[in-house]
Amino acid sequence: MVKYIYLNNMNYIQYIFFALFGSGAMAQSDTIPVYPREGFRTPLDNPILLAGSFGEPRAGHFHTGMDLQTLEREGLPVYALGDGYVSRIGVSPYGYGNALYITYPNGFTSVYGHLQGFSDKITAVVRREQYAKEKFAVEIMLKPYELNVKKGEVVALSGNTGASGGPHVHFEIRDQSERPINPLLFGYKMSDHVKPSIGALKLYPMGDKKYTAEAWRTALVLTDGSYTPKAGLIKVNATSVALAVNTFDKMEGTTHTLGIYDIKTYDGDSIIHEYRVDRVSFDYTRYVIAQVDYPVFLKEGSRSFHKCYQDVNNTMPASYYHVYNHGVIDLSDGRVHDVRIEVRDYNGNLSTLRAQLQHDAAATVFKARTLTYNKVLVPDKENSIQGDGFSASIPGRLLLDSMFVNFTVSPPSGPAIRSDVYKLGDSHDQLLGYFNISIRPADIPDELRSKALIIWRTASGGIASKGGKWDGKMLTTRTRELGSYYVMLDTTPPRITPVNIAPGKNMHAAKAIYMRIGDALSGLDDYKAYIDDKWQLMEMDGKSATLKMLLPRDLAPGEHVFRLAVSDERGNKAEYTARFIY
Repeated sequence: MVKYIYLNNMNYIQYIFFALFGSGAMAQSDTIPVYPREGFRTPLDNPILLAGSFGEPRAGHFHTGMDLQTLEREGLPVYALGDGYVSRIGVSPYGYGNALYITYPNGFTSVYGHLQGFSDKITAVVRREQYAKEKFAVEIMLKPYELNVKKGEVVALSGNTGASGGPHVHFEIRDQSERPINPLLFGYKMSDHVKPSIGALKLYPMGDKKYTAEAWRTALVLTDGSYTPKAGLIKVNATSVALAVNTFDKMEGTTHTLGIYDIKTYDGDSIIHEYRVDRVSFDYTRYVIAQVDYPVFLKEGSRSFHKCYQDVNNTMPASYYHVYNHGVIDLSDGRVHDVRIEVRDYNGNLSTLRAQLQHDAAATVFKARTLTYNKVLVPDKENSIQGDGFSASIPGRLLLDSMFVNFTVSPPSGPAIRSDVYKLGDSHDQLLGYFNISIRPADIPDELRSKALIIWRTASGGIASKGGKWDGKMLTTRTRELGSYYVMLDTTPPRITPVNIAPGKNMHAAKAIYMRIGDALSGLDDYKAYIDDKWQLMEMDGKSATLKMLLPRDLAPGEHVFRLAVSDERGNKAEYTARFIY
């Protein structure tokens, strides 16, 4: 049970937290079944080498698959795991890029992302949809056994499409509830004898110091096979603490840094917390901000301090086991506590951290901090923030724990900003889901209302559009981040830059037309390409915003007109036209 006491005057700290956690282990309501370990073949011919592991922390989400290395090459054959049918095909400049979903009689679905292309029979389905909708990006849902495949059939070629950072295959296995499962649970083998690394230990004050003292970290040394704090016995000026470890994994044959599989935390001989990545639900993939120390993750080059405890609102299922007292260690008895943290990868390679902790009221590990705030966001109620021309409503379930934030209003810093600037907390403060904010801008002429949008200032100091819809005089949108928000107008057309075409150019020797497009504020919405007013398929690489149109094989010799029309999210349009010779 958690109790909170709030006083009306919040100009200085008058907030008292009592964490009276239950003494028993937390029951698991969502268990992992035993998955079939035979029957599925490998998706590629080459041995499994990982560029990314299942469940590892990424910005804003857990990784829902394994990234299979393709030796920096594209065009490797990708196979169906068994007899089944194509249930879904996705084509997008972003995300998974070219993606393929195959469902099998046992109810599981394999997902392949970032593909270069599909087999001929699958490509035929995609082309029909693209030409029918006159769009490159399509999402195709197929009926069971409408498009059958056989085990070992080449269904695609590996690639680098979508939000890929290099050639590889993103590989998932999902259950009938569309939940991604660690593919290694299906019996796939890989050569891995490398132990995980543990770089540092972080301690968080809990109890009555939870909000009034800074966390503390210490480097580790590897001695006699175990990692230990350089500081030796750690005396802490708090009666209870929580822990996090900076840890990652490696495997032979690759230089990539991978996520870990399992972390067990012991107080003496008693296990008090275990985190294991067997399955990730898309409903909870955002909970990466709960599993890792997310501000550190963002600020320090994605260092992963995995928490060995659970925050108040961390309810992610099928990931936590043997949890006692939320993983918080009670040091109030004054004794030395022998703490052990065991980190394993899926192949069972084990690294161990050993530390001794003891309460000492005279210790100085946890430095006092002064909170400056005028709002407290709490996890057990709806949090309403009202200001002149601003409102926000944050459900408590979106908070990991109570947050102490400043809410300030500043005048616009220049004519491009069409409202006051409203700052609620810090841009590094992330929530578990979306909440609504509304801003009343300065008077905007009716003809420009459709161009208005809400801007969020990012953690790196840039700006990002959050869109927005009008509700009377207020512009309203949904967001998951705290920080600075204001209104701007987007009246600038998208950019169109020809790459290899120009008016009057002879394109007979060219196989394709290349263009680049972009937008400075609201973002690209749609584009359409034509030759002699006939729609043509033009593929888009989202990473470079480059468009590619293969010139039609039946294009007659002579003069032709190429036209590209582009629109952004606020309806601004741009067009490029060139007469060329073929």
